[in-house]
Amino acid sequence: MITFLYKGKKMYDIETIQDILKVSRSKIHRELKKNNVDYIQYKNLFLYSELSLFKLMEIILIEKINK
Repeated sequence: MITFLYKGKKMYDIETIQDILKVSRSKIHRELKKNNVDYIQYKNLFLYSELSLFKLMEIILIEKINK
């Protein structure tokens, strides 16, 4: 699990988000693209804010409950 700090905010990479949510990488990318989430590119990593992670958690939880 990798966490970065950028201007006092926690940032997560895709692999960390995938480990936390237990969802496929393509599903995460689709949801991030739908929500127009801001990201920061550091070297070869795309980093997403903690707020983005919480939005994804909410969306995926609601989908799982509805099934």
